[in-house]
Amino acid sequence: MIISDTNLDVCINKIKMIRPGINPKNCDLNLNVDWSIEYNITHEKNLGYVCTLNARGDMPIEFAIMGYLKSETKIEDLEKRSGELSPLILDKCMNTMMNILNATKNSPITLNNIPQVYLNCVSSEFEN
Repeated sequence: MIISDTNLDVCINKIKMIRPGINPKNCDLNLNVDWSIEYNITHEKNLGYVCTLNARGDMPIEFAIMGYLKSETKIEDLEKRSGELSPLILDKCMNTMMNILNATKNSPITLNNIPQVYLNCVSSEFEN
């Protein structure tokens, strides 16, 4: 990520997502999202962040990413530019949430009947 000629690595350490147990049927996913980003200084002297997203509506989701920004720029200078950083972090978090949401949706599979003879052959391979 580059902001105003400053090279910046956005690193992710932890991701937390709590989604509804049951996927709503035939709903248009209209995400009304409350969000916040908190910044802190990490032990490694990087600027850390926690981005929290709370989606409301037909599919309520709690989502958070904790990470840090790595740059050769001084932390104090980055802190002053939080107005530039926050929209970039928010965009990354929203994309990550949508990717994870798609990866965790229910996926139907079909199990075909497997002949007993085949099962006997396969199970004998695991015996000593």
